[in-house]
Amino acid sequence: MSLVEFLLFVGMGCGIGFLAGLFGVGGGILIVPLLIFFYEYSGITPAILTHIAIGTSLFVVVFASIMSAYQHNKQRNIQWRVVFVLGFSSALTALGMTRLAADLSGRFLRVTFALVVLITSIMMLVESDVKAQKKMEAPSKLNLPVYGGLGLMMGIVSALTGIGGGVFIIPIMYNFLKMPLKLAIGTSSAVVVMTAVSSLTGYIVNGMGRPDLPPWNLGFVDLHYGIALVIGSISMARVGAFVSFRTHPFRLRRYFGFFVMFISLYMLFK
Repeated sequence: MSLVEFLLFVGMGCGIGFLAGLFGVGGGILIVPLLIFFYEYSGITPAILTHIAIGTSLFVVVFASIMSAYQHNKQRNIQWRVVFVLGFSSALTALGMTRLAADLSGRFLRVTFALVVLITSIMMLVESDVKAQKKMEAPSKLNLPVYGGLGLMMGIVSALTGIGGGVFIIPIMYNFLKMPLKLAIGTSSAVVVMTAVSSLTGYIVNGMGRPDLPPWNLGFVDLHYGIALVIGSISMARVGAFVSFRTHPFRLRRYFGFFVMFISLYMLFK
């Protein structure tokens, strides 16, 4: 990697980290398509190109989400009971699903990524401002079976898409479990740390020993691009989380919905 490439990816990491803190999603919805675009022109075999993009995305997501969760926790924007239930159940599923993901085609993983992100963006855009204003109180009771089931689904999404699962779980906590959007975003940022660590472990283990991996890879994780993105993302994740705390919930939801819809359509029709 040249110095220019390194600085370019550090800069892109800054943007990704800001978005990770702002939306509580880890940044994977931007990292995966970004890396796929660069890998297509770098000579990496198409058979593992998407796998490396997902594994490297999870590597960055872990660090960006830690910084995001730290800032959200300072703002008391995390419901820790939900974090532990969702986190442990999603981590369990994610680790097992990465073995399956390693054997799936890159095209299948790309389409799965695009469809998951598209569905979640629609969920965030269909609700009116009036209805959103009524969701300002955190739920007092924790339904363990419901949150445990959501965690299992979150782990599947994380393993197959490399996005940590926040983009999937935030609309569900907001729309169906009646959790305020800011609390859902903060809680998601902490859950994503646990889910992404589990998924990342699977992509490292299942990618070890592959003869077609490029240099400086740890399993399906590209340390060259990954470290550059991490340096940028951790510097801006806390800033994004602070802006999230200061932004109107309805406007924030709209920004989130349009942003992820654009990414999903790009990946689906590319």
